[in-house]
Amino acid sequence: MDKTPIRAVIDSNVILRYVLNDHPDLSAKAGALFAAVESGTAEVTCNPVTLSEVVWVLGSYYKVPRNEIADGLSVILKQTGVHVPDKDLYLTALALFASTVPHFGDACCCAEALLDHGGRLVSFDCALSRVPGIHRAETPFTESPT
Repeated sequence: MDKTPIRAVIDSNVILRYVLNDHPDLSAKAGALFAAVESGTAEVTCNPVTLSEVVWVLGSYYKVPRNEIADGLSVILKQTGVHVPDKDLYLTALALFASTVPHFGDACCCAEALLDHGGRLVSFDCALSRVPGIHRAETPFTESPT
C-alpha cells in the first residue's frame, strides 16, 4: 500500500536556498526537501505571493538574469509534487518574464489575459502592447478585439 506524501507549505527562503545553493546547512536541507518531493514522499504548496517574492529577490538582490530565474523556477514548478494555485498561469508568466515582459507582476497580468480573457488587458503600460497575443486598452473593452 502506498504511503500518502507529507504535505506542507513552502516559504521563499527554502526555494532561495535550493536555487542559490549558497548556504551549506540550509541549502542541503532545501535539497533534501526537493529530493523528497521528487521521490513522491513529500509535496509542497507554494503561494503565488511567495513565488513573486522569490522572483523579486533573485532579480533585485542577487541580480540573477530573468531567463535564468524563469528557467530555474519553471523546473521546480513543473514537478508533480509542487502545487501552486493556477500553476499553468504562473508557468506562462515565467515564460513571458524570461522573454518579453521585464516585470513579473506584469507578466502575471499578461498570462492571465492570454489564458483566460482572450488576450484582453486594460493597462496604461504601452510596452505591454508588444506582448504577442495581448490586446491592450486604456479603457474597458466595449467589444472583443479582432
